[in-house]
Amino acid sequence: MEQHIRESINDLLLAEAGKRYDVSLENLQYHGGFENFVYIYKKNDIEYILRLVHSDHKKYDEVLGEIEFIDYLAHHGASVSTVVHSHYDNIVEKVFINEIDYFTVAAFTRGLGERVRERANEPEIWVNLGEQLGKFHHLTKDFKPKHKRPEWYEDILFSTLPEKVLSSEDHEILVKFRQLLDKINTFPKHKDNYGLIHTDAHFGNMVIDANNHLTIFDFDDATYKHMISDIAIIIFYQFAYQNPDISLKNEKSIWILNHFLKGYLKYNKLAKEEFLRLHDFIKLRVFALYVVIIAGGPEVSGSPWGSNYLNIYRSKILNDEPIIDLEYVLNNVDYLKALA
Repeated sequence: MEQHIRESINDLLLAEAGKRYDVSLENLQYHGGFENFVYIYKKNDIEYILRLVHSDHKKYDEVLGEIEFIDYLAHHGASVSTVVHSHYDNIVEKVFINEIDYFTVAAFTRGLGERVRERANEPEIWVNLGEQLGKFHHLTKDFKPKHKRPEWYEDILFSTLPEKVLSSEDHEILVKFRQLLDKINTFPKHKDNYGLIHTDAHFGNMVIDANNHLTIFDFDDATYKHMISDIAIIIFYQFAYQNPDISLKNEKSIWILNHFLKGYLKYNKLAKEEFLRLHDFIKLRVFALYVVIIAGGPEVSGSPWGSNYLNIYRSKILNDEPIIDLEYVLNNVDYLKALA
């Protein structure tokens, strides 16, 4: 998060944001946030989330498009943190910092349960996650937004940021990144493979309760993109910050997909050719996270997790080292074998 954004938060602004949701400043407890400010508050012993998004990160209409999508999913049976209306019955509120800059404020119910990563070895977790993402992908096909979210390639992460933050040392990485973007932009797009999706459905953005009820949140990165990208991301984050042997990643990916697709296929189907692009979207996340870490400056790139990530993936990118053996993985996924 950029310094000027951090410095724009003060008690006066927070009090005004809380006022829009009938919450006192004293009742707002800072919860963190990587790109936004997230607070927890309580009403009648129920916990809620208040989130503030700076206009330099996302403009009002973009946030409004995100919240409309979450509201739509919730009203159609998807398991998301539901949107809380403000005192003025709005799904978002705008709080100005000065004549130009502002925060877009939204509130949500807080998902109940524990972090999913604690139970990542349980097959039911992956079946459950498959069901939820299958619902998302099915529902997005009929979503008619009033405020449209951007296409994935319009995000600064893929348009202007790489050239801005990558040094001459990473010129070859930049070239390879651009080649991958060009390749993905040739992939066909239609209603059954492309739409508004979460794009960041890793285990840090979901919780599960004792009844195996999964709640997915943080749609800040929701964008129009190929649906297979959501599946690539959940696989990638199972070994993103480690460096296991490729054979271990292959077997883990097969295990994940076999369980995940049992749930996913209840609500949505993807053609076999979409899975042939799985590795390209895993690589896209590898590149994107590389750029994000560099853009975060020394505080992020020099942190234990940031420096570890850069050390693992810089050589993999430069040497075109595969993250998984895609042919082997797909040949061992039950659903795809049945389509052969």
